[in-house]
Amino acid sequence: MKFVILLLLIWVNDPNDIALINAYKADAEQSFLAEDFSQAVSQYKFLMDSLNVNEDAIHLNLGHAYHQMGDTAQARTAYNQATLSSNTALKSIAYQQLGVISKSNENLKESLTYLKASIKANPANSDAKYDFELVKKLMQESQDQENKEDQEDKEDQENKEDQENKEDQEDQNQESDSENEEQKDQESDEKEQDQKDDSSEEENQDESPSKDPADEKSEADKSTQEKLAEMNISPEKAEMILEAMRNGEIQYIQQQKRKATEKQDKGKPDW
Repeated sequence: MKFVILLLLIWVNDPNDIALINAYKADAEQSFLAEDFSQAVSQYKFLMDSLNVNEDAIHLNLGHAYHQMGDTAQARTAYNQATLSSNTALKSIAYQQLGVISKSNENLKESLTYLKASIKANPANSDAKYDFELVKKLMQESQDQENKEDQEDKEDQENKEDQENKEDQEDQNQESDSENEEQKDQESDEKEQDQKDDSSEEENQDESPSKDPADEKSEADKSTQEKLAEMNISPEKAEMILEAMRNGEIQYIQQQKRKATEKQDKGKPDW
C-alpha cells in the first residue's frame, strides 16, 4: 500500500523547540520507513501530547502507522481527524484511507462513500479513482452473486416443492392401488368362499345316506307294534303276530316265485 509521509514544518518562536520538534519528526519518519510502526506511533503521539504539535499531517501519518500495525480502530480515529483539514490533498488521502479500511472489512457500500468523498476533495487523486472503480466492480459482482444465489435458492425451493408434490402424488397413487388391490383380494376371497360353500353343500347332498331297506322294515315293524299296542295286545302276543305275518309274507312270496316257474298247461286257458 502506498503511503505519503508529509514533511512537517513548524514555525515557533523558540529555536530550541523548533530543533526538538523537527528532530522528533525526522525520527518518526525514519521509524515508519524502517517499518517500526510501533516506534513511529510513540514518536507521533509524543509530538502531539508532549510538544503540543497539532497538525493535520501528524494525524494523517499517525493513521498510517496504526493502519500498518493492524489497529484499524485507532487508524480510523486519526484519519477522521485528518479529514477536517483545509488541505484538500491531505483531506482526500484521509478519506481514501477510510475507504480502504471499509473495503478490507467488506463494507463495500461504506467504502464507496468514502472514496467518492476522496475524489470530490481532490479530483486529481488517481489512486482514489482506481480504488473507487475497484470497489464498484466488487459491489456489482457481489450483487450478481447474491442475485444468482437468490435464483438458485428459488429454483431449489421450487424443485423441492415439485419433488414433494410428486412424492405426495406417488403416495396417493400407491394408497389408491393398495386399496384397489385390497378390494380385489376381498372380492376374490368372497368368491372363493362362495365356491367353497357351494361345493360343501353339493358334497353334503351327495353324502346324504339313502335309507336302508332294513331300516324301512324296522320302521314298519315299529308302526305295526304301535298299532297293536293301541289295540291292547301285549308285546309277546304282538311279537307272535308279527312273526306270523312275516312267515306268511315269506310263504306268499315263495308261492309266487314257484307259480312263475311252473310251465303253463297249453290245454288250459290262461285264466
